Amino acid sequence: MITQLLLLSTCGTSVLTNNADKETERWLKSITNNVALEGADAVRLEAHVAKRGERLEKADASERRRLSAEINGISAVLDRWKPSRVQHLLVHSDTAVGKAAVDLVKAVLDKDGQQVQLLTASGLRTDNLLSFREAIAHLTVQIEEWIPGHRQRGWRALFNLTGGFKSVNAYLQALGMIYADGCVFFFEGSSELMEIPRLPVRLAEADEIRPYTSVFRRLKHGYQVSERDAVGVSDSLLMFDDGQATTSVWGDVVWSRVRKKLFAEGLLDPLSPKLVIREPVREAFRELEEARRMQVNDALDALSAHLDRVRALVKSEAFKKLSGNPSPPSTHEFYLWSDGAAWRLFGHYENERFIADSLGPHL
Repeated sequence: MITQLLLLSTCGTSVLTNNADKETERWLKSITNNVALEGADAVRLEAHVAKRGERLEKADASERRRLSAEINGISAVLDRWKPSRVQHLLVHSDTAVGKAAVDLVKAVLDKDGQQVQLLTASGLRTDNLLSFREAIAHLTVQIEEWIPGHRQRGWRALFNLTGGFKSVNAYLQALGMIYADGCVFFFEGSSELMEIPRLPVRLAEADEIRPYTSVFRRLKHGYQVSERDAVGVSDSLLMFDDGQATTSVWGDVVWSRVRKKLFAEGLLDPLSPKLVIREPVREAFRELEEARRMQVNDALDALSAHLDRVRALVKSEAFKKLSGNPSPPSTHEFYLWSDGAAWRLFGHYENERFIADSLGPHL
């Protein structure tokens, strides 16, 4: 018996495809990687989801398990360990079908009064390898925010890989054996859960990664890193294709874990020579708490990638011209965070270089 269980479950589309007719299965497969649907496909999916929702609503526990591999796996875990408290993490693709399917599973758990959090990342689908790799790295960061802290507080963490897609499950099985207390899934053709225990491995520590911080920062923000640039980094943390590096499963995990410490220690040198940091920025940075220091370093890396035209800024990383002349010589502001006392980076251009003049509350 487990008192507190953090249960991460991968979600595929079984709740939409199980017991569906062959034509509907073919149609769902044809749209499985579409992020958004229009016209007849959108109307058809909405109708199909509504019917499945009604069926799940009326079904008893046994039929729900037949209708959904995800519900079947979750129910088996709860039956086996009988936790008194459960927090669910449901990992799903960011496609229209993936979102619809996970919403149905969540509705069942919500009805039973269970706590549910959905986890996904843009690009978490199987039709684009680069997009998928970036999404997996983002998903790892989200998992890092949940698993270690809960385990330290006495929760048991399990990865339920009964549902979901093979590509995501393969990654999460490796991740689960070092992050969680184990992985579980149904052995093929059996009603018995199979458990893979946690591996007794030690992840690289911050001191081991510190000399190569710029390598991982650059990879995270879309820069190309050659094999020569990555000399000295452990072979287990990187993969190479045609001389270019990407992070491995272990690399994603290790970087997600140690970056918090490294980013909180001090203001890092900009990734781009086009970004120049003035002393008032460094002085303000030293007064920030650790969590905010992390945000500043992350934001400056994103700004470097933007200035080098490596990767566009996302909506939350707003970079815009100041109205009037409220803080000369600064002409632009860059959003660092908008919760609480929102802070900005203020600066101005000198030819192609952006000069970071100061940090402070928004004007």
